[in-house]
Amino acid sequence: MRVARILATAALSCLALGAGVTTAHADARPVPSGQPVLTVSPSPAVRGATATLTLRGGCSASTVSASSNAFTGSVTLTRTTSGTYQGTAVIRSSATAGTHTISVSCPNGTPSSFTFSVGTTTPSGGTTGGLGGSITDMDGTKVATGAALVTLAAAGGTLVLRRRARS
Repeated sequence: MRVARILATAALSCLALGAGVTTAHADARPVPSGQPVLTVSPSPAVRGATATLTLRGGCSASTVSASSNAFTGSVTLTRTTSGTYQGTAVIRSSATAGTHTISVSCPNGTPSSFTFSVGTTTPSGGTTGGLGGSITDMDGTKVATGAALVTLAAAGGTLVLRRRARS
């Protein structure tokens, strides 16, 4: 009777952990109503350093041009295999801290304007938690399998300890 209870608890725990897996790991955010979305990383950008620009949606050309008075020059964003555009901008060391405008022009689309921030200090130290996005092929099946194995190991350990206590 006790073994059945432990195994039932393990199965329900796996089910409870596995139910939230699909919402816990989401790779791509949808582009809101067809509007292009531009992200600047790091945010806020650092004076005198490089910043990665990523554009999602709004264009179908192979390259896109981006410019800002905070950049040292115009930036060419190249289309990646995932359909986004990426490029690297160098932030002027004389750029003022605060909000700046980025103008993006697509050869076969309409020009767009975005804003980004330039900070006052250089960030220091490393990332403070997690794997930092170093795992890219994680999916719900792998997470659910790992949760099931951990739960079964805990149930098995509990079962062994209870049997030893009876002896």
